[in-house]
Amino acid sequence: MAHAAAPAARPSFFGDFVSGWSWSLRKPLFVTVMVAAALLNFGVNGVEYAIQLHLMQFNTDATLIGAIGSGIAAMMLVGAFAAARLSDRVPVGVCICVSFVFLCACVAPMLFAYGPGVSDGASYALVFVANSVMGLPFPIIDALLLGFVYAKASTSMQGRIAVSLIVPVLGFRGTIAVFLAALALSTVIVLCSARIRRIPRVDGWDTAEL
Repeated sequence: MAHAAAPAARPSFFGDFVSGWSWSLRKPLFVTVMVAAALLNFGVNGVEYAIQLHLMQFNTDATLIGAIGSGIAAMMLVGAFAAARLSDRVPVGVCICVSFVFLCACVAPMLFAYGPGVSDGASYALVFVANSVMGLPFPIIDALLLGFVYAKASTSMQGRIAVSLIVPVLGFRGTIAVFLAALALSTVIVLCSARIRRIPRVDGWDTAEL
């Protein structure tokens, strides 16, 4: 009587972890993207938490606090439409460099909010506008830069790549300065990487190296 074939052994978590990082670290462009993306996420999330905690500290109306998130979400929706139009028309590297610089330019004005001689109303308006506009390049970065990385990776590596990519005491302005520094560092990494700057349009990805 024939015996049924034994099911293939599933790879262990440790094996997946090691193979994923081993593959990732052999790709110079991917390493640069990973570091820049980590700093970008740290900086952006830090700015969002700094804004919310500062507003809560001074008993700002809950509606105004909620509006901060609504503003950036609305601009991300606009950015999604822009990403769809740009994805096939522009060199990815140039667009990504512009997007990172744009993010720093959005956060920088917040350094002047809630300072001497600036009213709370004017400070809130400044933070609301600057924070909202920050949402514009997020879908563009995801669609173009991360899209390029996933397009160049094999299907078996997709999940492992996703894993790889995935301060009140200073006062509001001091905290924003710390996270702006992280954003600025990620921007410097992107601008100084010739590999990222040379990423072509979507129709040229077949010949590009990861």
